[in-house]
Amino acid sequence: MRALGCKTIKDGIITAGIFFITGACLLITGWWVMPEVWYLPQIIIFSAALILSMIPLILLGTYLKNR
Repeated sequence: MRALGCKTIKDGIITAGIFFITGACLLITGWWVMPEVWYLPQIIIFSAALILSMIPLILLGTYLKNR
């Protein structure tokens, strides 16, 4: 059975940081950059929320895997 998480704590923190930067960029794009066409800002903000909600799961999974 495979566990959710990275091999080392350093890899988990770097992965979570990349997810945070990606989610923050998508939030900025959804709120200020995208025009109101076909609900695209709402779709982008929803995808950013999903990406940002994965950060605690990655960190927790990495911690439990390397405990």
